[in-house]
Amino acid sequence: MFSKNRIAIVTGGASGIGWATAKALNKKGINVIICDNSKLNIDIANQKITELKNKNISIWDIDVTSEKQIHKLFVYIKKEFGHLNYLVNNAGIDSFCDPSKFSLKQFNKVIMVNITSVFMMTSKFLPLMRIRKNSSIVNIGSIHGHQTTSGRSDYVTSKTALIGATRSLALDLAQFKIRVNMVSPGAIETAMLKRGWMKKVSEFKTDKYNHDKIKIKANSLHPVGRIGKPKDISHAILFLLGKKSKFINGVNLIIDGGIHSKTILSNIWEK
Repeated sequence: MFSKNRIAIVTGGASGIGWATAKALNKKGINVIICDNSKLNIDIANQKITELKNKNISIWDIDVTSEKQIHKLFVYIKKEFGHLNYLVNNAGIDSFCDPSKFSLKQFNKVIMVNITSVFMMTSKFLPLMRIRKNSSIVNIGSIHGHQTTSGRSDYVTSKTALIGATRSLALDLAQFKIRVNMVSPGAIETAMLKRGWMKKVSEFKTDKYNHDKIKIKANSLHPVGRIGKPKDISHAILFLLGKKSKFINGVNLIIDGGIHSKTILSNIWEK
């Protein structure tokens, strides 16, 4: 599925879906460079790396919205490896937005991390990706780009925009034999999901809900009987990066256990 001497970047790769992807790529013998700027997640990931059989993973403390920091990584990869095969634009932040209390600062932050950084990373590393044939990019979106709940307008805007960006980039980069695809996860068992659930719990101001109760209800709503795990998404990402998907380009793959075919996740919050 993957050739030798392959190099991959995974943004937001120190936890959750990003870490699962980095670990899976590492298992395939690919040199993985993680970009993350969470000190806590970086420390935890570095400890996990020491326990891996293959340790060809490095972590860079990088803000993917900083041109200066991205350039430093570019210079390193160009000097150390001379090319880049895979780019996984996974970095993202969650957000809850009350339109009556709109914050331009918060909106811009969400857009910068969730969509602008994708263009910054793609543009910067394009020269290195053009060097090798059949390079591939996978952007990580969200089910919220397709159906959503109330109070998520800034986050939804960023993830919906990413769908269009993926399609457009797929056309633009096809001339360089670079494919661009997207994965839109549903409810995946990560720290981000738990934080979102706990925020909802605090809004209700009741002991009716806690994390375990919400998870049980969320599991029951999914046709497959459970919410997802990070590795469920990493499997799809590796497929889209690899040779077996070489005829797939500009695709947005929804991976949510089938719930988008059934109902809206807001049913979790029925009182």
